[in-house]
Amino acid sequence: MIIHPSLRLLSPKLSRTDLFTVVFCIVDDWMKSRFGASNYPRRHRGPRKNEFSDSETLTILIVGEICQCRRERGWLRQVRANHLSLFPRLPEDSRFSRRAEQVRFLLADFRRSILFWADADIEPIRILDSFPMPLCACYRIRQSTLPISSSNFGYNSSKKIYYFGLRPDVLMTASGFIEDIILSPGNCTDARFLAHYLDQRIEQQNIPTGRDWIMDKGYVNNSLAQWAKQHLNLNLLARQRDKDNLPPSFWQELIDITRKPIEGVISNLTEYFGIEHLLVKTDIGLFRRTQAKATAISIMQYFNRALGRDTSIANYAV
Repeated sequence: MIIHPSLRLLSPKLSRTDLFTVVFCIVDDWMKSRFGASNYPRRHRGPRKNEFSDSETLTILIVGEICQCRRERGWLRQVRANHLSLFPRLPEDSRFSRRAEQVRFLLADFRRSILFWADADIEPIRILDSFPMPLCACYRIRQSTLPISSSNFGYNSSKKIYYFGLRPDVLMTASGFIEDIILSPGNCTDARFLAHYLDQRIEQQNIPTGRDWIMDKGYVNNSLAQWAKQHLNLNLLARQRDKDNLPPSFWQELIDITRKPIEGVISNLTEYFGIEHLLVKTDIGLFRRTQAKATAISIMQYFNRALGRDTSIANYAV
């Protein structure tokens, strides 16, 4: 495991200044090792050395999600009022929003590096599950002027509700590190999403081979499981549907026990991070905030593993 030297600042009496410092040191060192500077390369002129950097942008985004701030504009007001000495070159809200849009794809890359530092990338088990993300009440759809792309009517069988919105799918390790979070339409079934997602991973040359994916019963697709085993050496283990008046088998109970960690992660995303009620109006904003929330959970899990603490993430919400 790779432990960053700045983690010694994460004492039990953690302050928000300490949290900003630790996250910035980790992000800035990662940016410099990846791109050779605090800013990723651009076609046109990017930020100069004396301007607000991409490392600072990512730090503010991640710490804002760790502190569970619901409104980004309100979070920027807090930073200006209390931590302007840490970010003296912080731009105005509109310009910060544009800078955040430009670095939104770096959040997933940074999260994968966290998995590597914590040795979570070598874990043989991945857990996949989905949950509903309502965007607005059904009676307000006609009044909506800025609908999110791919939003549609969906049905959640566990909650037994119809909703209008998206259906995020979370892929995580058994130890609680989020590897990927994907926004799919509300009417997309789990099995159909899984087929498209595997095709996308193959196109990106990021083939998940030699692992076991534990999934809920909605992802059951025998032909897809046989294809993944034959071509990708990937075991898709989905829970079978319960039969009437028959208790679940030992194998299904074992899958239920293995899937328990993802239920806790999704509960944190919905209850503490408010991912079901994002106050955004654009596709880019929705994508950026979901990626930032997933990255915030992973970096807090990295803190806990490096410091030998329990899996509680409330220690860092200062």
